[in-house]
Amino acid sequence: MWGTVGCMNALLLSRDPGLADDLFRLAAAASVELAVPSSAAQARALWTESPLVLLGADLPFASYPRRSGLVLVARAESVELYRHAMAAGAEHLAVLPEGEPWLIDRLAATTRPGPAGKVVTVTGARGGAGASVLAATLALVAAREGLRALLVDFDPLGGGIDLLFGLEAGPGPRWPELSGLRGRLPPDALTTLPAERGVSVLSHSHAAPVRIPAQVLDAVLLTARATHDLTIIDLPRGQVAGCDHSILLVPTDLRSVLTASTLASTLRSPLLVTRGPAPARLPPSAVAEATSLPLAAHYDFDRRTPAAAEQAGLPTKGALPSLCTALLPLLQ
Repeated sequence: MWGTVGCMNALLLSRDPGLADDLFRLAAAASVELAVPSSAAQARALWTESPLVLLGADLPFASYPRRSGLVLVARAESVELYRHAMAAGAEHLAVLPEGEPWLIDRLAATTRPGPAGKVVTVTGARGGAGASVLAATLALVAAREGLRALLVDFDPLGGGIDLLFGLEAGPGPRWPELSGLRGRLPPDALTTLPAERGVSVLSHSHAAPVRIPAQVLDAVLLTARATHDLTIIDLPRGQVAGCDHSILLVPTDLRSVLTASTLASTLRSPLLVTRGPAPARLPPSAVAEATSLPLAAHYDFDRRTPAAAEQAGLPTKGALPSLCTALLPLLQ
């Protein structure tokens, strides 16, 4: 569908009149206007200028270069469509009508002043790799550097990442209070989270684990981008739609490397962090070669860390905090 160019809150590209009508309705609900190019040449010119692009699934994704702020919109989901979304570098696949609340919030976000915060996931190649400690230390270092840091626990069976900060008995919402969310998240919902040492923490509870619906996570992360400079997700497995980077933590042992090789293809913009010591003297460069990932950093396990974690006293000095300090510029 081609028309005239309106304001530049968002660019709409679709030849499906019904889909376009729905997107105009959602844009009106978000109090924004959609720009609709009058020609293919104008579409290419506006592609890089618009803060947000809504690309209908009826158009070929390969016709456009990769960019941030790209949302694919469809009426039905499929494995192939998700693959196309990943290949196009889309931040999200919005399936209507289920994805309408998220899309309204995303459109409204284009009118908010200031840059959006970044979202980073941290995944370990195996259990016990130290991903939770790495995620928590990264959040601590970010807060020390003056960033508004949010640590999100996405492991329902992990016992609650708030334990690393001594916040397990503290007031504030956890995932169970947000799991039934419908529609947009109130702007101040993340301001009452438990916090310690400059880090806000959204943790699972220590009682029965809850499943977090995808639309709830989307709503939380959309608000997190507006309220925090860096959101770090402790993610045991899988992928979070719309994250900016994925850190894959791989101990330098054969089992971890083999698992990491499989995980690497499922992550968005992955960065490799290796952890020693290496039982078989496997160098970090060999892990990078085996996983086909860029080696961002390496550190050796500190035997003092488990005791420090038990006492909610993760250090901000030493090998791991230094590594996190070096990682921060790569994540912003």
